[in-house]
Amino acid sequence: MRFLALKKSTILAVSAFFYSGVVCAQQAEINISKDPKIDKLLTYQKEINQETDNNKRFKIQIFNGNLKNAQRSKSRFESKYSDISVTIKFETPNYKVWVGDFRTSLEADRYLLEVKETFPNAFIFSPLKKKK
Repeated sequence: MRFLALKKSTILAVSAFFYSGVVCAQQAEINISKDPKIDKLLTYQKEINQETDNNKRFKIQIFNGNLKNAQRSKSRFESKYSDISVTIKFETPNYKVWVGDFRTSLEADRYLLEVKETFPNAFIFSPLKKKK
């Protein structure tokens, strides 16, 4: 009895060995084609977002004062929060340090909570854009 079981398993192993060279996986080539109008729609959407959203963006002001302290505040902010943009704007007679470009006030509020730990006088505002 044992001899028959050994013979079957040996035949099975040998046949599997020989057929493994014949068997191969499926090979296919994938071609992705898209309508050229999709690119046109994407550029159109970007233009619309830039025109309408820029007037509705929110920023956080972390400093208002002279240039030396504004640069110091900017570098201090960049060292602690490297994930968001910081700019210094001059509005007579002071320099202002503005942070971020948030789409919603909720997003700005969430970030303000973090920023207030380091800059307690920080606040949210929406800058007025000059129309062309």
